[in-house]
Amino acid sequence: MKIKEYPVGTIFGEEEITAIKRVLNSQDTLTRGSDVELFEQEFAKYCGVKNAVAVSSCGAALQITSKILKLKDGDEVICQANSFWVTINHLLERKVKIICADIDPYSLNIDTKKIESLITNKTKAIYIVHHGGNPADLDSLRKIARNHGITLVEDAAHALGAEYGGEKIGANSELTCFSFSSLKNISTLGEGGMLVTNNDKFAELAKGFRSNFPSGHKVKRNVKHLGKYPKSKNPYLNMGDAWDFDWVRLDEMGSTYRMSSVQAAVGRVQLKKLDSLIRKRTDIAMRYNQTINKIKGLKEIEILPNSKHAWHLFSFFITSDSKIDRDELVDKLADQYNIEITIRFFPINLNGLLRMDGCEQGGCNLCGKLENIEKIWFHEQMSLPISPQMIDKEIEYVKESLINIFSV
Repeated sequence: MKIKEYPVGTIFGEEEITAIKRVLNSQDTLTRGSDVELFEQEFAKYCGVKNAVAVSSCGAALQITSKILKLKDGDEVICQANSFWVTINHLLERKVKIICADIDPYSLNIDTKKIESLITNKTKAIYIVHHGGNPADLDSLRKIARNHGITLVEDAAHALGAEYGGEKIGANSELTCFSFSSLKNISTLGEGGMLVTNNDKFAELAKGFRSNFPSGHKVKRNVKHLGKYPKSKNPYLNMGDAWDFDWVRLDEMGSTYRMSSVQAAVGRVQLKKLDSLIRKRTDIAMRYNQTINKIKGLKEIEILPNSKHAWHLFSFFITSDSKIDRDELVDKLADQYNIEITIRFFPINLNGLLRMDGCEQGGCNLCGKLENIEKIWFHEQMSLPISPQMIDKEIEYVKESLINIFSV
């Protein structure tokens, strides 16, 4: 038997195919159709948040957050050290100084005790990741952000459907970004994302940025020979306020970050399945943990008591009293049992672009010591395959393989 990471993290069926056909046969526009707005409304209701803005990817949503916050050269942003490079790409592009914060060694989320010492008068935001779908300590993070007048941005690419304090991730959000790429808990045909916020101004800006509109200052045009163009019943002839106003200051430029109507239609179907898909993932995770807790040298991930994990990833740890080390376990699972193993994510302080800025293994002058992330990444953390597509035979095979390796 061969167990690999599934290329699609959700389950598609006839309902999605029907939704695609409905949109294609509707004569509705494929980029600004009604399904996009309906998906946004249904998603906002699911998360318990005021505004949801559908975009082309989670990376696009993150790009938009930096435009909303007007991050610029000389600003500082605190990011947790175990993040996907997409979380920081938009910051590097804007020449923002990235300050890496170490992680909690048992939850894989940002260590809230390490943040305040990194805050300066140049700090504008904290970007955190709910690693693998495990909610971070949002009470502490919100308190820190509030006390220092900075914005908390949540990269919830893994965490759709996760809960903190009895509410869905995104419910009490300034800015939270979700992903619908192929591997995520639901998908809108390979790519897609959503930005949610309780700030109406942020939502208005996000909707403009995703559709090529800039932000800044505009004034009413008063040129006699142009006059005022009459409004037409055809909305495509009006072109918004392009005829009546001139931009006199541009703060940020928008781009094309829109989600298609076909993607939104599929997203609406997938959203209805989300809770059942997470229940399947949770069942697999609990079965894995039952085995891990019986094996000396293995430890399950820690989840806050007021949280509900979404189990996008199933991560666990190899402890110092294990009879074999992490790399040996990865090799045995792959070579002897054909089980594909992943380790996420490579420390961003060791990203080549950040190393050019002075970051090194062990930390740097800006970030301080980063002991946990490197110890965890290089020696202790790993993940097992998890997907709602897995069948009982596959799940039991993974469990038995672990038992066999540690029984020798």
